[in-house]
Amino acid sequence: MTIHPESSAVLQPPALPEPGERQSVSRSALQLQVTLMRCHIAALEQELAAERERRQAVIDRYERLLAER
Repeated sequence: MTIHPESSAVLQPPALPEPGERQSVSRSALQLQVTLMRCHIAALEQELAAERERRQAVIDRYERLLAER
């Protein structure tokens, strides 16, 4: 799955409530927020892995070009 930088911005989790407001937030709402954060982290990790692969491909290509000289 390809993740584009602009697509990860869509998964921004809502801000945590202030400590005094937490009592009114249901447990399921907090669980949903944690799930959204985990999804966002997973998407960012995929983007990072893809970028590392892209950079390594550039390095490999550059090294091949140098070796051909």
